[in-house]
Amino acid sequence: MADFRLGRLKFKWRGAWAASTAFVIDDIVKYGGNTYVCTTNHTSSAETTFYSTDLSNWELHVEGIDNKGNWTGGTWYKVNDIVKEGNTQYRCSVGHTSGGTFDSTKFTVYLEGLNFEDNWVANTTYQKGDIVTYRGYSYTATGTHSSATSPNADTANWEVLTTGFSAQGEYNASTAYALGDVVRYGGNSYVNKLSSTGVAPTTTANWTLITEGLNWTGAWDSATVYQLGDVVNRNSNSYVCKASDVTGAGTAPELDPGGAYWNYVAQGGDTAQVLQETGDMLYQAASGVNRIALPTGSTGTAAQQAAASGQVMTVGGSPLLPNWEKNNVTDSVYYVTKDGDDNNNGQSISRAFASLRKAADTVAALTGADAASATNPITIFVKSGVYTEQLPIVVPEFVSIYGDNLRTSIISPDTGNASDMQALVLGASVTSIRYGETISNAAGTKTAMVLDTDYANNVHIMNITGGVWDANDKYLDIVGNKNADAKDLLSANKTFIAHEAYHRHVANIGAVSGTENTVKTRLIEFVDAVAHNVKHGGNDKVHDYGTALIGGTDITGDDTQDTALVNYIKAIGAQIVRNEVVSTSTGNVQTQTTDNTITADTADPKCPTVVATIETLVDILTAGISGSSMGGTTKTDTEIAISTITTRNNEESTMCLLGSNTTLKELVFQGMSGFVPSTSNDKDLDTSTIKGVFFRFNPNSAIVKSPYIQNCTIFAGAAVGIYLDGNVHNHYNASATPSYKSMVFDSFTQVIDGGVGFYVTRGAATEIVSSFTYYAHISYTATRGGRIRAVTGNSSYGKYGAIARGFKSDEVTIDGKVKGKRLTIDVSTPLGATFTVGERITGGTSGAIGELINDQSTSGFLYYFPIKGTFQQGETITGGTSNLTATLVNNTDAVTGQKGFILTVVDLQNAPDAGGSVELQDNGVNDDSGSYVISNASYIAPDGRGSLTVNRGQFGTSAADHDGTTSIALFPDSGSSATLSADVLVGASSPVTMQVSSVTGMTINGFIAIGNELFKVVSFPSATSVQASRAEEGTAAEGHSTNDAITILNAKIASQDELIEDVVAADVSIRVKQASVGLDANDYILIGSEFMKLVAVAPDTKGITTLQFADEKVIEAGDGQDFKIRFQYSQVRLTAHDFLDVGTGSKANTNWPGLPNSPNVPSYEIDEDRPGRVYYVSTDQDGNFSVGKYFRVEQATGKATLDASAFDLSGLSSLRLGSIGAQLGAAINEFSTDGTLSQNSDVKVATQKAVKTYVDNLSALGGDLTIAGNLTVKGTTSTVSSVTLTVKDRNIELGTVSAGNLTGDVTAGSADISNCSTTDNIAPGVEIQLTSGGGTVTLPGGAKVVSVSGTTVTLDSVLGGTGSATGAAFSAGGASDFSADGGGLSIKGATDKNITWLASNGKFNFNEGIELANGKELTINGTSVLTETTMMGKTVITDLTSADHTQFATAGAVKQYVDNPSNAVNYFLAAF
Repeated sequence: MADFRLGRLKFKWRGAWAASTAFVIDDIVKYGGNTYVCTTNHTSSAETTFYSTDLSNWELHVEGIDNKGNWTGGTWYKVNDIVKEGNTQYRCSVGHTSGGTFDSTKFTVYLEGLNFEDNWVANTTYQKGDIVTYRGYSYTATGTHSSATSPNADTANWEVLTTGFSAQGEYNASTAYALGDVVRYGGNSYVNKLSSTGVAPTTTANWTLITEGLNWTGAWDSATVYQLGDVVNRNSNSYVCKASDVTGAGTAPELDPGGAYWNYVAQGGDTAQVLQETGDMLYQAASGVNRIALPTGSTGTAAQQAAASGQVMTVGGSPLLPNWEKNNVTDSVYYVTKDGDDNNNGQSISRAFASLRKAADTVAALTGADAASATNPITIFVKSGVYTEQLPIVVPEFVSIYGDNLRTSIISPDTGNASDMQALVLGASVTSIRYGETISNAAGTKTAMVLDTDYANNVHIMNITGGVWDANDKYLDIVGNKNADAKDLLSANKTFIAHEAYHRHVANIGAVSGTENTVKTRLIEFVDAVAHNVKHGGNDKVHDYGTALIGGTDITGDDTQDTALVNYIKAIGAQIVRNEVVSTSTGNVQTQTTDNTITADTADPKCPTVVATIETLVDILTAGISGSSMGGTTKTDTEIAISTITTRNNEESTMCLLGSNTTLKELVFQGMSGFVPSTSNDKDLDTSTIKGVFFRFNPNSAIVKSPYIQNCTIFAGAAVGIYLDGNVHNHYNASATPSYKSMVFDSFTQVIDGGVGFYVTRGAATEIVSSFTYYAHISYTATRGGRIRAVTGNSSYGKYGAIARGFKSDEVTIDGKVKGKRLTIDVSTPLGATFTVGERITGGTSGAIGELINDQSTSGFLYYFPIKGTFQQGETITGGTSNLTATLVNNTDAVTGQKGFILTVVDLQNAPDAGGSVELQDNGVNDDSGSYVISNASYIAPDGRGSLTVNRGQFGTSAADHDGTTSIALFPDSGSSATLSADVLVGASSPVTMQVSSVTGMTINGFIAIGNELFKVVSFPSATSVQASRAEEGTAAEGHSTNDAITILNAKIASQDELIEDVVAADVSIRVKQASVGLDANDYILIGSEFMKLVAVAPDTKGITTLQFADEKVIEAGDGQDFKIRFQYSQVRLTAHDFLDVGTGSKANTNWPGLPNSPNVPSYEIDEDRPGRVYYVSTDQDGNFSVGKYFRVEQATGKATLDASAFDLSGLSSLRLGSIGAQLGAAINEFSTDGTLSQNSDVKVATQKAVKTYVDNLSALGGDLTIAGNLTVKGTTSTVSSVTLTVKDRNIELGTVSAGNLTGDVTAGSADISNCSTTDNIAPGVEIQLTSGGGTVTLPGGAKVVSVSGTTVTLDSVLGGTGSATGAAFSAGGASDFSADGGGLSIKGATDKNITWLASNGKFNFNEGIELANGKELTINGTSVLTETTMMGKTVITDLTSADHTQFATAGAVKQYVDNPSNAVNYFLAAF
């Protein structure tokens, strides 16, 4: 309260407070909304410091407010100032200068308000109290905010102010609906009460029905989705939808008699009963009158009408209502009937086809799941009747054709009318062609399938599209199968390739100019052009494409892009033809097609030729683009003119082409004709005219399950019943689905007068059971590797029964050479024993030598390899091992080439399987056109023998003839060489010292060759000189010049090997016994007086094979004659076969049921042209039984004929040989494999292996042993445990070792040579030299053997150098004083009693005394040294009384004599 002051009657109003103004007590001012009374005289400060500095000078007088309007920034607000921010008024509570944003801490709410902001806008800043509308609702903001969330979903910032409606029209499932949204759904209206998207208005949790109503939608449409209240017009009726989401043809109102979807709004009455289309019918349903139309397709194309045909009106369903359905039809069965129509669908008897051809073609045209397959096999029933057909009929895979019964369903050709088969004669030979290939004429207007060809200029085709070919058409050549496969892959992937090229350009280079679809279409056209020229050759299509491109038919219009795109096609096309998976670029939605059934390519990378062709074709285009002209490339094509063309009539065509998994049953086929036998040989079908064929392979169907013909019959004249050519499926050989090339027949009859029953050729096969052939020119024939197996069949009448000719020409044969000859011995005197296979036999007169390979002496034959000379007839031969002798017959049969049942051969890797056929190749001398089936074969592995390729007449010697068995001396090449450093005069004395560039590799006693002169090394005076003896081994001394080459050879091995065949002077290849031991290229050998240089050493890698034939070879085989073994030779196998009057010919001549007009010809039953074979078990019209040509039983007489070289009687319990007429010999009941022979039985015969096992394991003999030949005992120790050892020879030789060579493994630091190739000439003391192959390992000179253990030799010197070596070569020095050192005899006793020769003193040393018998003396060089009474030939005396110079006095006698004085006096006196 202000002080009351006298003199002042009232306050003084000063108005608004002002800064820098003097105020006195009781002044009243207005500041903001308040008034203040001054309490202190003062001068005011600045306005903004009023509350901080001036307020203390004032006292509140009256509180009030001051309305400042909308709040603004940067303004000084006083206490109680009123501002409006948003929809609210605020009173300032703290004086302040406002900032950039409203600071609510300095204000208090004065008055809240509302502000209508109209429709809500996302991300707008709203203040509290702002009112917005969203759909049908109004909302007020609860605070200041900004958001993209609509008010209906943002309860944190908005509150509902008022509810309402917002009409949104027809409901859309993709629209987000909010509260208050009103939609029309069907005929009803709904309001949203819970925001949602995709929730149908019929969902009461989200929507509330406002009104029910109707929504007229016009005529009903199966593609429209209808909702509740939708009204449609259908068949003059109006319907209202009573369900949600009703759509599809199955929900049509007339199909809803139960009212599940529709209710009538109004029936049209008479007007609703409208028959709209031909065939419409009306019926009364529970919900009214309904219309039913004809089946689907009844008004469509001819094919659709045919498919709809045959359906019947039935009632079905619940409730029962009328409807159309197929009558007695299954999708996998078709019918052919006499009253059928080829315009029908064939799926019921009432709608059957009229022809089998139409039925087969219809099935072949099916696709997808409807097509015939393993899971959807299809049957065609041919009902009774005779069907005249357009031929050929192609029976699709997995299709069976059934007739009514054996005789009533008859298939005939449309005789006299043209078939779809044509014979083209081309103006030039085709490059390549494939059976089954779809070919086209050059114009591309006609296509056909290749049925037959001679692979030259004759092609038989079956027309597919475009009609018959004529002489104006041109044939398009084909480069090859791989090119055709490549074309198929390119064509199948042309869209993929084009799209990939386009999108690869986009990904790697950038956008492609032009319209995308146009560019892709042009690229597809280019792939087509490339594919055409890849298959057919030439470049015409690519050239035409380039001409059009350059002429203005653009790809992109940009040359750079065009070039890049076609180069992408080049790269992608290469992958496509290789069946590689192509990486797909982004944007390419096409799928690549691969085909793993085509012939696999083994090249790496695959298909190089085809890929190169693609590259060339693309490069032609890119070159044209680059040069803006195609003139740089000459346009070429591979069109071939047609010289003549003949359209076959149906009867001379082919009736049925059968593929895999096909069946014919209960059918009769008749009426084909046109077969004409060969005029040069009527048994040769390969050169006959083949027309009028009933069954053959479909060339486009690899046989994985054979076509099966059962209970069928053929009636015809000169036709071919079955013609199976394996070549038609050769294009499947290397594919993933190779063809079996086979067909099967059961209960099959052919009455084929003058025709052919079964003709199987070029690797095809057939199995025939219970099949009968009548009147055929040939019943069964297999040629060029064809195979027939027939059981319980017949060949009745006709001319020929079964014929087999030739072999499959493309078989990879097993090739070899005949080796050896045959001796015929006189068997009139039994040998009493057998020769030993492998031993050498020697002619007593001729001196000829051969190696026995096979002993057939019991039959009078010996098969041998010639070694030396030629045996003479009548001479005696002796076995070198067996000592057995035999006498050769005294005629020209004594020595021949091989013949009979045995053939010894070489060059085979192993014994071939039985059943192979051997064909000898004509060598100009031994021409044998026969072939021989192998019944057995044995094989002997390579044994070291081999061939040496040589340069003859070396070192000045002349090429000469040499006998087999001649020893071969070896001069091993050292591997080193040198040259002369100074001349050597021709007259220089021997030994001569020569200056050389190096002595490396030279050894004492080794050899060196200069020119034609051979020297033997004596010593090495220096590191660059060698002393050698001249003109060694028969060579002549020559003069030699500085720098002449020196060939360095190791020490001579006198007997390294021997010849096993005679050699003539012209031979450059010689045969030796052990080519695998010690012989190497560049070594020199000496045979007789001729030196040869080894060019190559080839130990045999293939052994010796003995072939046993099933039948006899009567023509001699030449030694060295080539032969081939085939297994794919033509075969006819007949089991339980009946030959009935074969040779009587035609039906007329057979005169059935009377007797034939001419006799049968038994020789015509079987005919073989080797290597073709007919194997048969048969009877004939007289009941005679035959098993091939070797065994025959004549039923009338019971006579049995057996003609065989051997037979296996496996059912016998015992066998007694030579028992006819008397019980001679032992009965054998077992061939034993017991290698111990422990049973010691007389009724068991040990096998070869059992005997070998017994001998190999033999450790002792239970009785005396006499060895007729030489005995060689190898090993480290040989022990003789006899009490008495008797040796016939007068000399026992110890320390016998020869100079020789060996190989072994060595390691530096060791004294051992391990794994020695031989130790035959190795003994302690033998000197060893390392000659070659030691690598970094060395051996000091003079090294000697200390001991031998197994294959390890221990030396007295340690190997030097470093590392190790395998197979190092050594020379052994042979016998020497070193090897003799320590040799002698030892007798075991309490101590050893030894006689030993020692090299140290060069004497025999005794460790015991020697006792000579009375009267015996010891002499040296004939001089007596010691007897019991003499020494050095003088008598030993003990008395000098009568001594002379013939005596030796003892020491005692001398002493006694000298000690006698008289004797001493006399001695001295005698001196004077």
